[in-house]
Amino acid sequence: MRRVSTGGQLLLLALLSLLPTASLPAEAAGDKVYAFEDQQIRIEAAVASVSARGDFDLQISMNPRSGWKILADNSSGSKPLRLKFSPGKCLKLKGKSSMPAPDLAGTDESGAYSEYYTKETVFRQEFGRLPCGQKKGAEGVASISYLLCQDKRCVGPFSREMRFKAP
Repeated sequence: MRRVSTGGQLLLLALLSLLPTASLPAEAAGDKVYAFEDQQIRIEAAVASVSARGDFDLQISMNPRSGWKILADNSSGSKPLRLKFSPGKCLKLKGKSSMPAPDLAGTDESGAYSEYYTKETVFRQEFGRLPCGQKKGAEGVASISYLLCQDKRCVGPFSREMRFKAP
């Protein structure tokens, strides 16, 4: 085994310190407004400006841990994964939320059809500012409800509330 000199170790440490350490994926980079993490899932939210008029995206990143998956939809008729937005007095929703297609789908032995997210996924909602001049009114709340599944069982529903301000 070759030994690295002290100078080489310092150079290696200096190079490692230059590596990016952001916890949000590049597509969800922005001002972080929320973070939650436990043994089954990591959820983060950020706001990012999209125009000079004050429009911005709220980006919610959900990343289930290894062996876990987020139940996106099933044949029961009730949608297990739900996003709700409450914009403040000076904000408005622009368009529908964008959600990527689930990456796993199928029918189980009971005949129920389900769709899941098994890897990190980012949901987006665009907001616009209304000309009302209230700084406090440029705040909003997003709520997400979800079920987590592992093998043949699901736990939850869980709910998380994220407060955000226009950037």
